[in-house]
Amino acid sequence: MKKLSLQFCFLLLISLFTFSSCLKDNDDGPWNDMPAAGVMYFVNSFPDATSGLLYQLDGNTISNPLNGVPMVLEYQKFSGAQLLHPGNRKLTIRNYNNGQDVLADTTLTIKVDSGYTSFVYGTAEQPIFALAQDKVVENLGENESGIRFLNLANGVGAVNLLIEGEDEPLYNNRPIETGSSVVAHQAFQAQTSGTYTLKVTDASGNVLATREGRELKRSELVNGQRYHAYYTIMLIGKAGDENTPLYIGVVEHR
Repeated sequence: MKKLSLQFCFLLLISLFTFSSCLKDNDDGPWNDMPAAGVMYFVNSFPDATSGLLYQLDGNTISNPLNGVPMVLEYQKFSGAQLLHPGNRKLTIRNYNNGQDVLADTTLTIKVDSGYTSFVYGTAEQPIFALAQDKVVENLGENESGIRFLNLANGVGAVNLLIEGEDEPLYNNRPIETGSSVVAHQAFQAQTSGTYTLKVTDASGNVLATREGRELKRSELVNGQRYHAYYTIMLIGKAGDENTPLYIGVVEHR
């Protein structure tokens, strides 16, 4: 399998993760026998679907291949890497706990050996679907990770992402994303690996959310091939809401 696919496809079976956990390497998978496919992570950053999102491809519900149980992603959770056949695929996303209302209904073009991450966010009145393509950063150092930042929250203006103790933000003046702005902001950038306290502030410098002890992992050498960790950092939730407050979510792509 090619380098790009290995970078984003360590998990073959469906697994669920919270934004505070990470994707673990799985060295036991039959990588040499895997079919030509694209890889996608599904992310539930939609605070009005706390009981979960249900996903369908070409009319078929995405399920655990071992037991047939449908994949239901609760709020603040994301799927393991899913293999998708290449070509045009119709993706339908439903609110699992609300009469299975359709939140997104779109056709995706999946390419072989390409990685993608899909997001659902917004409000019950105006849900938003966005798709980012996951591409490796060339020439990352051994002690570097790849990161990107998205503002997927409700009720906020433009925000900044900072590392505590640093004067300059990693990302600044980022309004709530649209589908097109997620594409514009999909590129990962190099960041020195380490354990950080992440903060999101508004235009006046007020802290909206804090995430302590978030590790950005060093690269790993596996069978002579070096693999880097990539992270999507997101502001999600609703400003001023006790049930789904503003939160810094992190998805690790391994």
